[in-house]
Amino acid sequence: MPCLELTTNVRVQDKNTLMRSLSACVCTELCKAETYMMVMVKDEMPMLFGGNDEPVAHMSLRALGLKDDLIRKLAGALTEMMHTELGIESQRVYIAFTDVDPGMWAWDGRTFA
Repeated sequence: MPCLELTTNVRVQDKNTLMRSLSACVCTELCKAETYMMVMVKDEMPMLFGGNDEPVAHMSLRALGLKDDLIRKLAGALTEMMHTELGIESQRVYIAFTDVDPGMWAWDGRTFA
């Protein structure tokens, strides 16, 4: 049930490949099944960070049962992927992690609580 949203001002040449890589990375690092993983990529968005529009990324990850030690490792892996895949420097990547209450997340018409 992880959901990752990437917003960047960079043009993503192959969104499908990037989404598959992001999905695998999140599921591997969080020890979650990819069956319920959702990834969204919004590229070429007007974005400003630190007063300039150089390559930048904002990622938002929502999931159930996030653990601090896994988040730290995942933050490094996702940031490295942004540098490798999109040429975005690590200090220009924000990642917001949200551990969602199971009663506030639904799938297939019912919540996880």
